[in-house]
Amino acid sequence: MKLHGDEVALLKEIGKKMKKRDWDFTNDPCSGKGNWIVNSNLLQKSTLTCDCFIDPHNSSTCHVISIVLTSQNLTGIIPPEFSQLRYLKTLILRRNCLVGSIPKEWGSMHLEKLSFLGNRLTGPFPKVLTSITSLRILELEGNQFSGPIPPEIGNLVNLEELSLSSNSFSGPLPEQLGLLKNLHFMRISDNDFTGRIPEFIGNWTMLYHLEMFGSGLDGPLPSSTSALTSLFKLQISDLGGKSSPFPPLQNLKSLTVLELRRCNINGRIPKYIGDMTRLKTLDLSFNLLTNNIPSSLANLKLADYM
Repeated sequence: MKLHGDEVALLKEIGKKMKKRDWDFTNDPCSGKGNWIVNSNLLQKSTLTCDCFIDPHNSSTCHVISIVLTSQNLTGIIPPEFSQLRYLKTLILRRNCLVGSIPKEWGSMHLEKLSFLGNRLTGPFPKVLTSITSLRILELEGNQFSGPIPPEIGNLVNLEELSLSSNSFSGPLPEQLGLLKNLHFMRISDNDFTGRIPEFIGNWTMLYHLEMFGSGLDGPLPSSTSALTSLFKLQISDLGGKSSPFPPLQNLKSLTVLELRRCNINGRIPKYIGDMTRLKTLDLSFNLLTNNIPSSLANLKLADYM
């Protein structure tokens, strides 16, 4: 069984537009021969995965379900032809030099995993991606996107991982983000957001990692943070706004990393920090804390950084 001829033609056009010059079409892309599967190390990959049994009406051909092109020095644009690979579920284009933005044709795709981490994409948040409601993982980190996050982000109710760090996103976080109740992982560091950290973050009760280093947001952490009892890592820094007491984190017993650096926190360190016995990292530096360090911190037997 071989890759469907239409998809071979699409791959040729995709390779041309992304300047992926080393795909070897003398071998069938689904054969695994030639350079269709190259894993030189963990950071550099060029793999294409097919499913030859996905179409019950045509058992003689295969279809592309996954493309991973990591650290391939791709310098072209994002091809609209990806949208014609009807069975594509995973598209990873990390650490390249791709430019432009996301084509409008992509709104018809059924992707589950999509990563553009570490490219040179520009323009506003690609609203077309909010039409791909099947997405579970979306990584836009490390690009040059700018402007507000559109309220349509709330359409992506299946999202489990969202990474928007290291762009120039701005404006307040839209309340529709609170609809993403399946989130496990959220990174919005190194942006230009405005306004306070919203109360709706308490809706993310399945979250295990929240990172907001230098996001531009103001404190304090809202009281709803106490609902995030699944968190393993809470990492926040450089909050604007007025100083405030230590946030209510006593319910977060599963934390292994607690970083609240330069967050304008005043007053005492609460005794309950010593009850977070799974903590390995505790960073409360550059705040306005006063009084004695509570003796309960002696309970943090696993901590290797404090």
